Amino acid sequence: MNWLTDMDWGWWPVVFLRPPKDRDIDNVVLLKMTAWFGTIIAVITLLIDFRRTHTLTAMDNAGRVLFCWFAFFLLYKFTFAIFWNRRVKRSSEYDRRA
Repeated sequence: MNWLTDMDWGWWPVVFLRPPKDRDIDNVVLLKMTAWFGTIIAVITLLIDFRRTHTLTAMDNAGRVLFCWFAFFLLYKFTFAIFWNRRVKRSSEYDRRA
């Protein structure tokens, strides 16, 4: 997983949000990422749904965006962020021993 998070293309277009490899991915960084990527995922799923049903309501849009934000945040928090933060912890422990 860290191999993926170290690649610039995985962070595009928000490469500036990627913390240095010695800093945790905290909730502030994750919320900024969620605003971007969660919205993109919501728009894609709304377009797919619109193509199928030809109707969208404001409640559909708001609900989908909120759901995608929540899902992205939790999914990233409990996958990539855990591995990133574990690596930070290991490297800081290594630095203290050296």
